[in-house]
Amino acid sequence: MASQNPPFAPLVLASLCVAISASAQSGDRSLEDRVRALEQSAQSRGEQDSPSPERRGLTDLGQTTMFDSAFNPAISVIGDFVFAGTDRDDNFERHNQFLLRDVELGFVGRVDPSISYQVYVHFDESDIELEEAFVLADDWLPDTFQLKAGRYNVDFGKLSSVHDHDLPFVDKPQVLQDYLGGSLRGTGLELHHYFEVGDATLVRWSAGIVNGLDGDSHAVFGPAADHDHGDGGVEPFGDRDFANFGYSGRISALADVGESGTLQVGASVAWAPAARAFYESGMTVVSVDLASTIVGADVLYKTLDAETGAGTSIGAELLHADTEHSDDGMAVTKSHAFGFYGYAEQLVNRNWSFGASGGHFQHAEDDAEESWDAGLFVTHRLNEFNRLRVEVRRFDDPVEDSIGLLLQWTVILGSHGHGIDW
Repeated sequence: MASQNPPFAPLVLASLCVAISASAQSGDRSLEDRVRALEQSAQSRGEQDSPSPERRGLTDLGQTTMFDSAFNPAISVIGDFVFAGTDRDDNFERHNQFLLRDVELGFVGRVDPSISYQVYVHFDESDIELEEAFVLADDWLPDTFQLKAGRYNVDFGKLSSVHDHDLPFVDKPQVLQDYLGGSLRGTGLELHHYFEVGDATLVRWSAGIVNGLDGDSHAVFGPAADHDHGDGGVEPFGDRDFANFGYSGRISALADVGESGTLQVGASVAWAPAARAFYESGMTVVSVDLASTIVGADVLYKTLDAETGAGTSIGAELLHADTEHSDDGMAVTKSHAFGFYGYAEQLVNRNWSFGASGGHFQHAEDDAEESWDAGLFVTHRLNEFNRLRVEVRRFDDPVEDSIGLLLQWTVILGSHGHGIDW
């Protein structure tokens, strides 16, 4: 049975968030204006937040009339088409072929002037999956607090919460696939808060609780490439308490650097004190509570020339996974794994960019095993709705070393975007 003593890292991070937040000035409208300006800046670079037009037909109860067109959501369809080639021996089922990796149907809009909503449904050649469906109280709580409720990508690190078709390269870094399962996702509540430190730095923290910390991935290569989205498995049983929930926290600071640059640093934690797993043992079913704590620290430096579209992005993230595992529900093993990834992308202009990425990690289930990968990619944006990418990667793995070739074509129909990635 897993120990349920709270780990030190989540408590330190939560205490830091509360202490810093308590010292911030409340009711600062200039801060809210700055946050909105950042959102507008992100939208001008191809990212787009929930639309918030002035609504006609709005009653005192927050409802609309049937003639209120502002109630209509912004709808998008994203198609992500990939050719995956490799020299691996076990390539017949998934590689050396064309893949319709993702068709995402999105609905974004406002419930009323205080609350927005976002819904994203994933389709591929065999599955339909509700990726995210949440409401965000973005102008309802006091000061600059916001509350998210529903099913969503948990606020952890820089790339975990990003949808795969919005990544600067084809797949999420391997260490994120191994430690988090790709995107860390859950159903629950997440509280956000912004405040200023000095005149040039904006800080945001978040704290969340979800039913469980689930990994979700649509990777072509990597530890999560064969992720099964089916329900399958043993039927859960027994009672639930707060130790069986998953908890998350993040704090990040964004500062201006020069006239066209920004520097962001952040720290994240995902804590599952007693994630219950179920196993078949002969004619019976057994359960075991497994603990996990994953912490990360990230940095991102970006420059952008608004006139030409030229710029630079350099990012990295270091992670530590302290986890428990079981194959049969009886014997429990523990591992303490470290890993990191980094990438750099040079935007030549609005249409062309090139870059490199790589990483190294100890395996979460067996920290005695290690893997690394490195790759080069070139991206051509025909326009904001049509993007082509070619990527070559080298994988060093205990099972088999390999080289992968990826050709990606992403098409965007309608209004699309996920706001600033804090």
